[in-house]
Amino acid sequence: MTRRAALASFALLSTTSLNQNFLLISQSEIDAAKRKTEREPWARAALERLLQSANQALVRPLNIPDRGGQWGHWYSCAKDGVELRTESPTRHVCPLCGAVYSGEPYDSVYLTRVHFTNCNAMRDMALAFRFTGKHDFATKTKELLLAYAAKYLTYARHDNNGKDTVNAARITSQTLDESVWTIPATWAYCLIADELERADRETIASRLLRPATETIIGPSYDALSNIQCWKDSAVACVGFALNDQRLISIAMDNPLRGFHVLMQGSVLPGGIWKEGSLGYHHYVLSALGPLAEAARHNGLDLYADTQYHSLFDAPIALALPNAETPGFNDNAGGSLKNWTEVYELAFARWGQPEYGRVLNLVPRTSLNALLYGVSSIPAGDPVPKTSVVLREAGFANLRAANVSVAARFGKHGGGHGHPDMLNIVTFAYGSLFGVDPGSINYGVPLHKEWYRSTVAHNTVSVDELLQSPADGRFVDWSANADSTKLIAEANVYEGVHFERALVLAGDSLIDTFTCEAGADHTYDWVFHSQGDLAVSVPLASRAEPIGQTIGQTIGHTNGYQHIRQAKQGQADGDWTATWSQKSAKLTLSIGACPGTTIFTGVGPGRNPAEMVPLLVIRRKALKTTFAVRHTYSNS
Repeated sequence: MTRRAALASFALLSTTSLNQNFLLISQSEIDAAKRKTEREPWARAALERLLQSANQALVRPLNIPDRGGQWGHWYSCAKDGVELRTESPTRHVCPLCGAVYSGEPYDSVYLTRVHFTNCNAMRDMALAFRFTGKHDFATKTKELLLAYAAKYLTYARHDNNGKDTVNAARITSQTLDESVWTIPATWAYCLIADELERADRETIASRLLRPATETIIGPSYDALSNIQCWKDSAVACVGFALNDQRLISIAMDNPLRGFHVLMQGSVLPGGIWKEGSLGYHHYVLSALGPLAEAARHNGLDLYADTQYHSLFDAPIALALPNAETPGFNDNAGGSLKNWTEVYELAFARWGQPEYGRVLNLVPRTSLNALLYGVSSIPAGDPVPKTSVVLREAGFANLRAANVSVAARFGKHGGGHGHPDMLNIVTFAYGSLFGVDPGSINYGVPLHKEWYRSTVAHNTVSVDELLQSPADGRFVDWSANADSTKLIAEANVYEGVHFERALVLAGDSLIDTFTCEAGADHTYDWVFHSQGDLAVSVPLASRAEPIGQTIGQTIGHTNGYQHIRQAKQGQADGDWTATWSQKSAKLTLSIGACPGTTIFTGVGPGRNPAEMVPLLVIRRKALKTTFAVRHTYSNS
């Protein structure tokens, strides 16, 4: 069926009985899920989890805030960068330093959480109604929907800074979060629509769902394409719910931000989302699942899109042996254990064994497992054992029996990219060694000052400056049973050429990083690793931060100001640095190079409350090659 024909047919499909199509699930699928709970313990546990949430929502008093909420990224300690702990709606405490925050934006971030509690409660109670037939669930869902319909247009439009701009929203502070909120609310409406009086349906449609799409669509186009996926999903869900072909067309075929354009322009070869962050990659998949299911239940097959399909392949291809994602760019991504909800749907629709193996990582108690989960899944570890390169996108994972080395060498990533080209993350003998810090809440200074600095990553910094937001380039790759080799290059500083060659064989990684320019520069080769760090040359504590004198500033910028416990030494001959963990050890062996300065210290890790030991190898030269052997072993 062509897209035009499919769109033409959706109106006929959506006029079938409301009992048959509840936007993301049909009555026959609910009946099948009920039967599944009778024979599958995991499905029964998933239903019990849903009903527990619904019952809690049922007895909870209605709490509809009198205003919209604020951006969750504000909710961190301005000093330490750690997430605040909520002690009351107006008292927010740093668990590290004890600082107390109140007022704006913190009180309104709390309100955002209340709003999301409400939309999730609607969804869970509406689904519980369909599974149990208990009308109290439908009645409480109706009360919430009507309460929001009464309030929605009274909420002032506001963005993350409290201003009415193109990205402003009402329930939340940005069109992205408004979209995330609208999807479960729309699904809840469809699940109970045949229980509502006509007047109530019209009220919810005209005062909540349609105005929400006007807010979401608006005049804005966001350059961060993950946001557009959520917008398309929300607009399409409302379009299908209200039988509005205009909204569906906007979501599917808008020439700047529709689903089809996003799949053509935002999915890099190999299935990586163009922002280069597996965390945002997961976010995209979470957005597109409801869109694909809403389309499927109305006669449109988005699962036939090969670009969409490929998005499920890359996270598995790049995973570390413990199923963690490497953590490049903003949003470290976490473990594939947290992705099982999206892979439940992927395995149900495509049946690929590797998708099913992801489901072995955790108990199958998610909502998607209950609604769409396939009874029989393949056994085994989902993480590949062989090396993988996505050369056009610029990501690789070099694998040996006990060691995994993930590398980033291609697209910068745009708004969510970091200045860390030719960065690596390493894992061996059950332990993470080379650490990429990912990101923290964007509203605190530490995120920009450290997490978006070059020195916070396992690459080279020149003259203590940030790398430019340029792409790297693939040079060479080979892989066989004995070893894997990757060579990549980049020009991320004016007049300076980088090349990094990685050769992994057994427990040894030969890491050769060449820096060449037409004038002298200060080159800092940096490596961050968990564990206790010791070096084979004498070190002396420094009173001042690591850094060379640049004007009147010594190490006070570009991330260097956040390196603590600094020590310094000199190495003209061969020397070693060793990180020891409980179960494994990493030794770096560095060849002689006269004039080498060594710094050690600690910097913030993925959690800013946890400091990670780091090593800086500094040389001043026209050209230098950092020849480093990484040797991994059991402790």
